[in-house]
Amino acid sequence: MTIYVFMLIWVIIFGILANATSKTVCVDSENMIYEQRANLFFVLMTFSVIIFFASLRSSVADTAAYVSMFKSYPSDLSQIDGLLNGVAKRYPGFLVLTVILKTFTSDYNVWFTIIAVISGICVMIPIYKYSSNFGVSAFLFMASCQFSWMFNGMRQFLVASIIFACTGLVLRKKFIPYAIILCLLSTIHISALILIPIYFIVTGEPWNKRTMLFVGVIILAILFTSKFTGMLEDVVENTDYVTSMEEFKKTDDGTSIMRIAVESVPVIIAFVYRNRIKDKLTPIIKLSINMSLVSSGIYIISKIARSGIMLGRLPIYFSMYNLILLPWLIKNIFNKEEKRLVYYLMIVLYLVFFYYQMVITWDGFGYASKILNLKY
Repeated sequence: MTIYVFMLIWVIIFGILANATSKTVCVDSENMIYEQRANLFFVLMTFSVIIFFASLRSSVADTAAYVSMFKSYPSDLSQIDGLLNGVAKRYPGFLVLTVILKTFTSDYNVWFTIIAVISGICVMIPIYKYSSNFGVSAFLFMASCQFSWMFNGMRQFLVASIIFACTGLVLRKKFIPYAIILCLLSTIHISALILIPIYFIVTGEPWNKRTMLFVGVIILAILFTSKFTGMLEDVVENTDYVTSMEEFKKTDDGTSIMRIAVESVPVIIAFVYRNRIKDKLTPIIKLSINMSLVSSGIYIISKIARSGIMLGRLPIYFSMYNLILLPWLIKNIFNKEEKRLVYYLMIVLYLVFFYYQMVITWDGFGYASKILNLKY
């Protein structure tokens, strides 16, 4: 736990410095639109600590499984036929990329470093570009424990972070290149394909007919839980999640209520104050509201279906938009005095969740690094 507290403090300090040294930049010279942009050096420093510890780990959650996987892979592409016909057939892209890297090094920490750098930068870029308060967004990334995906479930988060970095394609409604990227990324993690139908839900106005239809699906899933769970098992039979479902369906109690509450706060605030913000909405905020709604909906379904391991990981693709949405809502809804109170409340509640998730739920999320000679 000590490592993660250190990371949290680091992120807070450099997030504050990034904001304090921000500059006003012109983002649209034709319409004379200016925005505050955080200091890029401090932005990089903010994320560097997460990338550093994710790169040098030797034991955190499922890290041992990835180390074993890396060591078992050949260092020659001509030797992967057997693997492609086995379990790795579900993620051939990940296999090929790993084997290519292994032709240059047998050090799994180099592999972790490359994945951590790509993932960290792909999360950092949209936050830097679209967030109205980089420091708050970075704090939320740590305190909501979204950073943990870089340590646990890195294959899916690699895909999720790259998709997050492709936000500009969604905003410009470039579906074809976006879909091509999703198809390519599905060779690393098949769940990336869920973004194809979701694209048509999230690219409209908030609270439109398509998003309300999605809400209707959530309600039906709640009302017909047993049938929905049966359908779910059929759907995942030949996917990356089949093993997880078999192993955990007897003990998995679904996504925790605390997680659902934390991830639902931004979209609830957006709905409650929808009339106050409707004339201020920008394309990225419209998208973020819709993504947040999808995230909350899937979390609720995962709780009802008792599927935190499988469905509970799908919101990875959507919940990162809360990092952009919540700071914007606070900035545009509340007056100066209210903002101060809301910020204090937000910090306290998210720190409580950080403690709950890291200590109570994950028992400290034990970290070990042979290179750093650390074990917590």
